[in-house]
Amino acid sequence: MRNRLQTLMLSAAVLGVAGLSLAACDPAPEAETPGAEVASTRSDATLTAALGDQTEAAGFRDVLDNSGLATALEGVGPYTVFAPTDAALGADVDGLKAEAMSAEAAALVRAHIVPGSLGRADINAAIDASGNDQAQMRTMGDDMLTFTRDGETIVVTASDGASARLSGAEVQASNGVIQPIDAVLVKTEAAE
Repeated sequence: MRNRLQTLMLSAAVLGVAGLSLAACDPAPEAETPGAEVASTRSDATLTAALGDQTEAAGFRDVLDNSGLATALEGVGPYTVFAPTDAALGADVDGLKAEAMSAEAAALVRAHIVPGSLGRADINAAIDASGNDQAQMRTMGDDMLTFTRDGETIVVTASDGASARLSGAEVQASNGVIQPIDAVLVKTEAAE
Protein backbone atom coordinates (compact mmCIF):
# COMPACT_ATOMS: atom_id res chain seq x y z
CA MET A 1 0.00 0.00 0.00
CA ARG A 2 2.84 2.37 0.88
CA ASN A 3 4.57 1.68 -2.46
CA ARG A 4 1.32 2.36 -4.27
CA LEU A 5 0.88 5.67 -2.43
CA GLN A 6 4.46 6.69 -3.24
CA THR A 7 3.92 5.77 -6.90
CA LEU A 8 0.73 7.86 -7.05
CA MET A 9 2.46 10.83 -5.39
CA LEU A 10 5.44 10.54 -7.74
CA SER A 11 3.12 10.31 -10.76
CA ALA A 12 1.19 13.38 -9.61
CA ALA A 13 4.44 15.31 -9.15
CA VAL A 14 5.71 14.30 -12.59
CA LEU A 15 2.41 15.27 -14.22
CA GLY A 16 2.43 18.60 -12.39
CA VAL A 17 5.97 19.40 -13.57
CA ALA A 18 5.10 18.31 -17.12
CA GLY A 19 2.00 20.51 -17.04
CA LEU A 20 4.05 23.50 -15.91
CA SER A 21 6.62 22.83 -18.63
CA LEU A 22 3.96 22.69 -21.31
CA ALA A 23 2.31 25.84 -19.98
CA ALA A 24 5.66 27.59 -20.17
CA CYS A 25 5.89 26.64 -23.86
CA ASP A 26 2.65 28.43 -24.65
CA PRO A 27 3.79 31.82 -25.97
CA ALA A 28 2.21 34.96 -24.67
CA PRO A 29 -0.31 36.51 -27.03
CA GLU A 30 1.53 38.57 -29.60
CA ALA A 31 0.84 42.23 -30.08
CA GLU A 32 -1.13 42.89 -33.22
CA THR A 33 1.04 43.89 -36.13
CA PRO A 34 -0.51 46.50 -38.40
CA GLY A 35 -1.51 45.08 -41.77
CA ALA A 36 -0.95 41.46 -40.66
CA GLU A 37 -4.59 40.55 -41.30
CA VAL A 38 -4.78 40.39 -45.09
CA ALA A 39 -6.76 38.29 -47.46
CA SER A 40 -4.61 35.49 -48.78
CA THR A 41 -5.37 32.78 -51.28
CA ARG A 42 -3.49 29.57 -51.89
CA SER A 43 -2.67 28.12 -55.28
CA ASP A 44 -0.97 24.87 -56.25
CA ALA A 45 0.13 26.64 -59.43
CA THR A 46 3.56 28.18 -59.98
CA LEU A 47 4.00 31.94 -59.87
CA THR A 48 3.76 32.20 -63.66
CA ALA A 49 0.49 30.25 -63.80
CA ALA A 50 -0.93 32.04 -60.73
CA LEU A 51 -0.13 35.41 -62.33
CA GLY A 52 -2.15 34.26 -65.34
CA ASP A 53 -5.12 33.74 -63.02
CA GLN A 54 -4.89 37.29 -61.63
CA THR A 55 -7.35 39.26 -63.75
CA GLU A 56 -6.13 42.59 -62.35
CA ALA A 57 -2.51 41.79 -63.27
CA ALA A 58 -3.00 40.50 -66.81
CA GLY A 59 -0.80 43.28 -68.22
CA PHE A 60 2.08 42.36 -65.89
CA ARG A 61 1.73 38.71 -66.97
CA ASP A 62 1.97 39.84 -70.61
CA VAL A 63 5.11 41.86 -69.80
CA LEU A 64 6.50 38.78 -67.99
CA ASP A 65 5.90 36.67 -71.09
CA ASN A 66 7.73 39.21 -73.29
CA SER A 67 10.60 39.49 -70.81
CA GLY A 68 11.70 35.89 -71.25
CA LEU A 69 11.55 35.39 -67.46
CA ALA A 70 8.31 33.41 -67.24
CA THR A 71 10.31 30.16 -67.23
CA ALA A 72 12.28 31.31 -64.18
CA LEU A 73 9.03 31.81 -62.27
CA GLU A 74 8.00 28.27 -63.22
CA GLY A 75 11.08 26.96 -61.39
CA VAL A 76 11.75 26.02 -57.80
CA GLY A 77 12.10 29.53 -56.35
CA PRO A 78 10.92 30.72 -53.98
CA TYR A 79 10.33 34.26 -55.15
CA THR A 80 8.04 37.11 -54.20
CA VAL A 81 6.56 39.06 -57.10
CA PHE A 82 5.26 42.56 -56.49
CA ALA A 83 2.76 42.61 -59.34
CA PRO A 84 1.47 46.02 -60.48
CA THR A 85 -2.22 46.01 -61.30
CA ASP A 86 -3.35 46.81 -64.82
CA ALA A 87 -4.47 50.23 -63.60
CA ALA A 88 -0.95 50.84 -62.26
CA LEU A 89 0.71 49.83 -65.52
CA GLY A 90 -1.62 52.03 -67.55
CA ALA A 91 -2.02 52.15 -71.31
CA ASP A 92 1.73 52.34 -71.93
CA VAL A 93 2.07 48.68 -70.95
CA ASP A 94 1.31 47.80 -74.57
CA GLY A 95 4.75 49.12 -75.53
CA LEU A 96 6.36 46.60 -73.17
CA LYS A 97 4.55 43.75 -74.89
CA ALA A 98 6.35 44.42 -78.19
CA GLU A 99 9.20 42.05 -79.00
CA ALA A 100 11.55 45.00 -79.57
CA MET A 101 10.98 45.99 -75.90
CA SER A 102 11.88 42.62 -74.34
CA ALA A 103 15.00 44.01 -72.59
CA GLU A 104 12.94 46.81 -71.02
CA ALA A 105 10.25 44.29 -70.07
CA ALA A 106 12.89 42.11 -68.39
CA ALA A 107 14.24 45.10 -66.44
CA LEU A 108 10.74 45.98 -65.27
CA VAL A 109 9.98 42.41 -64.19
CA ARG A 110 13.33 41.96 -62.36
CA ALA A 111 12.67 45.20 -60.46
CA HIS A 112 9.48 43.67 -59.06
CA ILE A 113 10.89 40.32 -57.83
CA VAL A 114 12.76 39.54 -54.62
CA PRO A 115 14.15 36.16 -53.61
CA GLY A 116 12.23 34.29 -50.92
CA SER A 117 8.59 33.70 -50.14
CA LEU A 118 7.39 36.82 -48.33
CA GLY A 119 3.84 37.19 -47.09
CA ARG A 120 2.69 40.47 -45.59
CA ALA A 121 3.15 39.04 -42.10
CA ASP A 122 6.82 38.37 -42.98
CA ILE A 123 7.31 41.91 -44.29
CA ASN A 124 5.62 43.36 -41.20
CA ALA A 125 7.85 41.23 -38.96
CA ALA A 126 10.94 42.49 -40.82
CA ILE A 127 9.79 46.10 -40.37
CA ASP A 128 9.17 45.48 -36.66
CA ALA A 129 12.54 43.77 -36.16
CA SER A 130 14.49 46.51 -37.93
CA GLY A 131 14.36 48.99 -35.09
CA ASN A 132 13.90 51.88 -37.53
CA ASP A 133 10.40 51.09 -38.87
CA GLN A 134 11.63 49.97 -42.27
CA ALA A 135 13.02 46.88 -43.94
CA GLN A 136 15.07 46.60 -47.11
CA MET A 137 15.24 43.83 -49.68
CA ARG A 138 17.26 43.57 -52.88
CA THR A 139 15.42 42.82 -56.12
CA MET A 140 16.51 40.46 -58.87
CA GLY A 141 17.31 43.65 -60.81
CA ASP A 142 19.83 44.59 -58.08
CA ASP A 143 17.76 47.53 -56.81
CA MET A 144 16.98 48.07 -53.15
CA LEU A 145 13.35 48.16 -52.08
CA THR A 146 12.46 49.81 -48.78
CA PHE A 147 9.33 48.70 -46.93
CA THR A 148 7.56 50.97 -44.45
CA ARG A 149 4.03 51.29 -43.10
CA ASP A 150 1.50 54.05 -43.59
CA GLY A 151 -1.06 53.17 -40.95
CA GLU A 152 -1.87 49.53 -41.63
CA THR A 153 -0.76 49.60 -45.26
CA ILE A 154 2.69 48.43 -46.34
CA VAL A 155 4.42 50.88 -48.68
CA VAL A 156 7.31 49.77 -50.88
CA THR A 157 9.72 52.35 -52.31
CA ALA A 158 12.41 51.78 -54.94
CA SER A 159 15.77 53.54 -54.78
CA ASP A 160 14.65 56.03 -57.47
CA GLY A 161 11.74 57.12 -55.26
CA ALA A 162 8.98 55.28 -57.10
CA SER A 163 6.59 53.85 -54.51
CA ALA A 164 3.55 51.62 -54.32
CA ARG A 165 1.19 50.24 -51.73
CA LEU A 166 0.55 46.55 -51.26
CA SER A 167 -3.10 46.11 -52.18
CA GLY A 168 -5.52 43.28 -52.72
CA ALA A 169 -5.16 39.67 -51.68
CA GLU A 170 -1.73 38.07 -51.69
CA VAL A 171 -1.45 34.73 -53.48
CA GLN A 172 0.59 31.91 -51.96
CA ALA A 173 1.74 29.97 -55.04
CA SER A 174 3.66 26.68 -55.04
CA ASN A 175 7.00 28.46 -55.48
CA GLY A 176 6.47 31.88 -53.91
CA VAL A 177 4.09 34.73 -53.24
CA ILE A 178 2.36 37.32 -55.43
CA GLN A 179 1.84 40.68 -53.74
CA PRO A 180 -0.41 42.99 -55.79
CA ILE A 181 0.72 46.64 -55.76
CA ASP A 182 -0.99 49.83 -56.90
CA ALA A 183 1.93 51.41 -58.80
CA VAL A 184 5.00 50.53 -60.85
CA LEU A 185 8.29 50.47 -58.93
CA VAL A 186 10.48 51.32 -61.91
CA LYS A 187 10.04 53.64 -64.83
CA THR A 188 10.89 52.45 -68.31
CA GLU A 189 10.79 54.40 -71.55
CA ALA A 190 7.53 52.68 -72.46
CA ALA A 191 5.96 53.30 -69.05
CA GLU A 192 7.00 56.97 -68.66
